[in-house]
Amino acid sequence: MTTDRTEFRLVAGALAAPQHLEKLQKLGMSSSLFEDGDLKAVFDAFQWYCSNHKGEGGKIDLPLFTTYLTEERHVTPAIATLVGKLTDAGGEDMATLVEMLDRLKTRAARRKLRTIADSINSFTDAEKQGRRVEDFAAEISEQLRQVARLSSQSRQEPIRDELLRYVEEVRTRETGRPSILGMSIAPYDNLNTAISGLRPGFYYAVGGAPRRGKTNLMLRLATLVARNEKVPVLYYSYEQTKHVLLTRVLSQESLINPLILQKGDIRNKADLVTRFNKGIKETSAYMDNFYLFEGDRQDTLEHIRSVAYGIMDSHHTDHCAIFIDYLQKVPTVNPYASLQKQVDEVSGLIAQLSTELQSPIVAVSSFDKDGCRLDSEMSKERPTMFNCTGGGDIEYDADVALIIVKDYHDTAQLEEKIANAVREGGVNPHHIPHFDILNLFIDKNRDAPEGGNIIVQFLFLIEDNQMVELGYKDVEERYSYAKAGKIFEWLLERGYLEAVGPGEH
Repeated sequence: MTTDRTEFRLVAGALAAPQHLEKLQKLGMSSSLFEDGDLKAVFDAFQWYCSNHKGEGGKIDLPLFTTYLTEERHVTPAIATLVGKLTDAGGEDMATLVEMLDRLKTRAARRKLRTIADSINSFTDAEKQGRRVEDFAAEISEQLRQVARLSSQSRQEPIRDELLRYVEEVRTRETGRPSILGMSIAPYDNLNTAISGLRPGFYYAVGGAPRRGKTNLMLRLATLVARNEKVPVLYYSYEQTKHVLLTRVLSQESLINPLILQKGDIRNKADLVTRFNKGIKETSAYMDNFYLFEGDRQDTLEHIRSVAYGIMDSHHTDHCAIFIDYLQKVPTVNPYASLQKQVDEVSGLIAQLSTELQSPIVAVSSFDKDGCRLDSEMSKERPTMFNCTGGGDIEYDADVALIIVKDYHDTAQLEEKIANAVREGGVNPHHIPHFDILNLFIDKNRDAPEGGNIIVQFLFLIEDNQMVELGYKDVEERYSYAKAGKIFEWLLERGYLEAVGPGEH
C-alpha cells in the first residue's frame, strides 16, 4: 500500500512536536483513523512513548524510540526505517495539523458510512429470513452513532484524569495568586472582579447602540489582555481598516485625538510630542502579540480558527484571546437568506470555538431599531441582548452577556455640574470635552463570583476614545451630585477641564 501523504504528514508532525500530541488527542486523533498499518503501529508506539516520558520535552529521542519499537514491539525493519523518514520529514504548524486531522476524521467517517450502506443493501436485497427488521435497524443505528462519535470534535473521556489534575493543581497552588479565574483586564478592576477576568473557553457577548463606545471598549479590553497576559490577541474588525484601529489604539494610549494623530502637526508642539512618545512606549509593550485583522468574506470562523492555531503555535502557547467586531458581519461558509439564521449559526460557532481553543472570545453586537429606541432618554425600559440585530440566541450561547447603555441621569448631573462651574467663572467654557456616562449591565455571568455587582459605570471621553471605569453603580442611589463632583475634580486634574481665574475668560 502506498503511504497516504496526509496520514504521513500528520504522524510526522506529531513526532516533530510532542507538545501538540495532547491537543490532537483531545480533538480525536487516534490510530483508528489511519488506513496504513505501519503508521498505526508507529503512532500507537509514539503515544506510549510520550505518556511514559513526560517532562523530557523537545524532539523525540529517535534511538530510544526505535529501540522500543524493535525490542518491545518486535516491529519489522521497514517500520524502523519509516520512523527515520517521519522524523526527517519535519513538522507542521498546529493549524495545519488540525486541518489534516479533520480530513482524516471525515475520511474515516465516510468509510464507515460506506460499510453501513453495503450492509443495508445486502439486507434489503437478500431479505434474510429469521432476521427482524427492527433488530437490524437497531444494529445500524448503533453503527451510525459510532460514526457520529468518530466525527465529533473531541475525544470522549471519563472524568478520572481531569479529577486527578484538579487535585494536583489544588495541592500545588501557590498562595497569593490573583483572585480572578481568567485573563486580567486591570486596571478595569471592578469589571475584572465582577466577571473574574476573561476566562478560558468563555464566550463574551457585548451589545450596544451606535456611538456607545463598543469598539473603544473592545480595543481597550484587547490591549489590556495583550499587555497583562503576554498571550497572542487577535482582533477582527469587519468595519474598519487596520490603520484606523491602530490610530484608535494609539489615541487611547497617548490621549491624543485620532484626527490630530492622523493629520495634526505633532512634531512642533511639545505637549503633543510628549504624549505621542508615551503612546508609542505603551503600545510597544504589546506590539509583538497584538494582531489586527481587516475582516472580509474569507474570514469565516473556520478561517479564524486556523489563524488562531497558527499564531498560538508561533508563540509556543496553548492560549489566546479573540475579539470580533462585530458578530452580524461575520461571514458563513454557506449563505443564509435570513440574517437571524446567520447570526444564530455564527453565535453557536463562537461558543464552540471558545471551548475548543480554551480561550476567551469577545464578540460585539449592534442593537436593532427597538434596542436603539430603548436606549433613549424617554424610555422607561432598557435594551437587552435580545434587542441585538438578529440576536435571538446570542444570550443563550454566551457565557457572559454585557449590555452598554447611556446613563442619561448621571450624564445630565455631570453636565449640570460643569455648566454651574462655567457660570461661576471657574472653568473655561471653550475647553470642555464631549462625554457620556455609560452603564455596563452584566445580564448573564456564568459561574459568577460570589456577591458580584451587575452594573459597572464608565466615563466615555469621546474625542480621546477613552473608557474610564468609575466603579459600581448603586441602583438605590437617587441623587448623584457627589459622584458628579468627584468626576468633575478628576477631569480638572487630568486637564480635560481647564480651571480659570476671575476675568480670564
